[in-house]
Amino acid sequence: MNRSFNIFVAGVVLSTSLLTSSCGDFLETNVNPNNPIAVPARSILAQALKVTGDNLGTSYNGYAMWVAGYWGKSNTVNGFNEERTYNYTNLYQQGLWSSTYDNLKDYQLIIDQSVAENTPNLAAIARIMRVYNYQLLVDQYGNIPYTSALQGLGNISPQYDDALSIYRDLVLQLDESITIIDGLTSETPAVGSEDIVYAGNMANWKRFANTLKLRILVRMSGVTSQDGFIRTEVAKFPATGAFITADALVQPGYVQSGGKQNPFFTTYGLTAAGASATNRNYVQPTVYIINQYKNNADPRLTRLYTAATAGANTGQYVGVRLGDENLLGVTSYSRLRIPGGLLKSYDMPQPLLLLSEANFLQAEAKLTDSRRGSAAPYLTGGDAAAKTNYEAGVAASFTYFYAPSPSQRGTATDLSATATTNYNTYVAANTTNPLVAWDAPGATTKLQKIYYQKYLALNGADPIESWNELRRNDYPTIAPSLQSTSPRADKLPVRLLYPQSELITNTANVPTANQFTTRIFWDIN
Repeated sequence: MNRSFNIFVAGVVLSTSLLTSSCGDFLETNVNPNNPIAVPARSILAQALKVTGDNLGTSYNGYAMWVAGYWGKSNTVNGFNEERTYNYTNLYQQGLWSSTYDNLKDYQLIIDQSVAENTPNLAAIARIMRVYNYQLLVDQYGNIPYTSALQGLGNISPQYDDALSIYRDLVLQLDESITIIDGLTSETPAVGSEDIVYAGNMANWKRFANTLKLRILVRMSGVTSQDGFIRTEVAKFPATGAFITADALVQPGYVQSGGKQNPFFTTYGLTAAGASATNRNYVQPTVYIINQYKNNADPRLTRLYTAATAGANTGQYVGVRLGDENLLGVTSYSRLRIPGGLLKSYDMPQPLLLLSEANFLQAEAKLTDSRRGSAAPYLTGGDAAAKTNYEAGVAASFTYFYAPSPSQRGTATDLSATATTNYNTYVAANTTNPLVAWDAPGATTKLQKIYYQKYLALNGADPIESWNELRRNDYPTIAPSLQSTSPRADKLPVRLLYPQSELITNTANVPTANQFTTRIFWDIN
C-alpha cells in the first residue's frame, strides 16, 4: 500500500452504518437495511454507484425539472402543489436527504473496508463519489451534517457544518483522492466490472475528480473572499488532459424487466411491459423551454419532443405554462419523445457528469470575467480557448442527445450519425444570433452565452445542475409558475427546506431556513 494512502486511512473515522442495498445483483434492491452485511468493499461499489445514479435521476432531477423551468403539469392530474406554488414544506423531497445520506454510508463503508483489504483504488473512487454526493446536499440545503456525519449510532444527532467550509474541504478531499490514484502501483488489485462507470480505469476517475473539482471551484467563484483559494487549487490541474473527455455515465446493464430498467425512463417513459408510465401523462415540457429551441432553429427540439397531435396545435411544438389551470388535453401540447434525447430507452445510462458541462466550466474559467475585476482568468488560454470550449460544449450536447441507448444501437432509431450534421445546421442558422454565436454582437455577454447553452445542454440530462447554475448566475431568466407564492422579484425559491425527519431527530442542531430568503452561500446575485 502506498504511503499517501496510509496517511489518509489513518484519519478516517470508522462508520457504524449498515449497508442499505444489495451487493450481489446490483439491480436487485430488496434488502433489509436493518441487517448488517459483511461483504468486501468491491462488492459494494456497483450498488453504491447505481444508487447514486438512481437518486440523481429520480429524486434530484425529478424535482429540478420543475423548478428549473423544464416541466409543467398536464391537465390530467391535480397534484404537484409544491412544484406549482414553490410553497415547500419540510416533507417535500425529504427522501432526497435520507437516500443521499444512505448512499454516503455505502461509500464510507467502502473506504473503511478498503484499509484492511489494501484496495486504495476503491477508496479513491468512493471518496470521489462521497464528494459528489455531499455537493448535491450542500447545493440544496446549505449547512449540513458533515464532519460528524456517517457515524451511525456513534452520533445520532450530528452537528451542522458551514456550507462554505464544507465546499473547501470537498476540494481538498478530491486532491487527496487524486494523490491516492497517482500513488497506485501495478501491485494494486485491479477494479473491474464492479465499477459501472469506468470499469476500473483510474485515469478516467482522475479526470472525473478534476472536473468535479472545477465544478466546485467555479461555483465558488462569485464569493470574492475565496479567490485566492480557488487560484491555488486551479494551479494544481495538469496543463493537458485534466478533465473528462466523454460523458460520465452510470451503466449497470439495465434490462427490460420490472425494477431493473433505468429508473428515470421507468418513471417518465415506459414500463417494462411497454405501457406509458403513470407520470408520463402528468408532465409536459414548458412553453419556455420549447421556445428556446424553436426560436433559435435548434434541431434538438425534434430530438427531445414530439409535436402536438390534437386540436388547433396539431403539428406544432407547443409547451404548457407551469401553474396554468386552463390547459387543453395532453395531446394538444408537445410531449417527451420516446425514443429521444431525454427518454432513450429502458437501458439508457444515467449521466453523472456530462462532457458538455465540463467544456462550459472550462470556458467560464478561461474567460476574462469582469466579476473578477482586473484579475486574470482561472485557467490559461484566454478568450480564444474559452470559445473553443464553448463550441465544444454545444457540440457535446448534440452528441449526448442523439446518442442511442445500447438496445437502440444500429437500429432505425439510432440517430447518432446525425449529431454533427445537426450541430453544424444549428451553427449555420445562427451566425448572427448572440445567444448562439460566440462572436455575434448583442446584449448577451459571453458569460451569458455559456450559461444559456449550458441550460439547454443539461435539460433532462442533469437538470439539478441547471437549477444550481440558475441560482448562481440568475441567467437565463426562466418563466416561474403562475401560482408562485415567492416574494422574490423572480418569483422563484432558492433552496429546499430541511426534512421533517431531521426536525424530529436532530432538533437542537437543525438551522432555521426559509425557501425564499435563506440562500446557499454561492448564490450572491
